[in-house]
Amino acid sequence: IPIRDEDWSVIAKLKTDLNTAGGYEVIVVDDGSTVPYPYPTVLRLDPPIGYGAALKMGIRTATCPVIVTMDGDGQHSVEDVNRLVDFFTYFDVDMVIGDRRLKESGLRLWGRKCLNWTATLMTGQWIPDLNSGLRVFKRQIMMGYFPILSDKFSFTTSSTLSMLSDGYRVDWLPIKVTPRQF
Repeated sequence: IPIRDEDWSVIAKLKTDLNTAGGYEVIVVDDGSTVPYPYPTVLRLDPPIGYGAALKMGIRTATCPVIVTMDGDGQHSVEDVNRLVDFFTYFDVDMVIGDRRLKESGLRLWGRKCLNWTATLMTGQWIPDLNSGLRVFKRQIMMGYFPILSDKFSFTTSSTLSMLSDGYRVDWLPIKVTPRQF
C-alpha cells in the first residue's frame, strides 16, 4: 500500500482487515509524508520519490510470489481484494486489475476515456480501466519490468501496457470504490 499524507486510521483499519481476512503480508510504504507515520512497520522513502517508487519498494520487500497493490486513500475494500485474488487464482492469469465504475464528469471523464481508448488501440485488447491501483499480479513478472517502469504515477499505466504488449494474460474484474476522503 503506497501512501503519502493519508489518514493513518484508514491505513491501520486496512492492515487489520487484510490480516483478518486472509492473513496477507501487508507492506505499507510511505512516500515522504509531511508528518512521518510513527509506526515501525511502515517503510519510508525520504525525500519523496513517487508512487511508482513506493510500489517498487513494497514489491521488492515482499516475500510472496503473488502481489496485491491497493491505494491507501480508503477507496478499495478488503472484499474486492479477496475477489481479485480468487479470480487470479481460479483463472490463472498473470495480472487482474480492479475495474472501477467511476461516476466522473467533464474533463476528467473524457481524459480517462481517451487514455483507455488510446491504450486499447496500442495493445489490441479492450482496456476498461488502465490506472486502477487495485491489482493482483505475479511478483517475478513485474520485477522484470522494473528497469523501464516509472518511479512516478505512470507505474500502473506502463506495467499494464507492457504486460499486454508482451502477451501476458491480463484481465479486469469490476470493483466498487468509495469516494476518496483523504
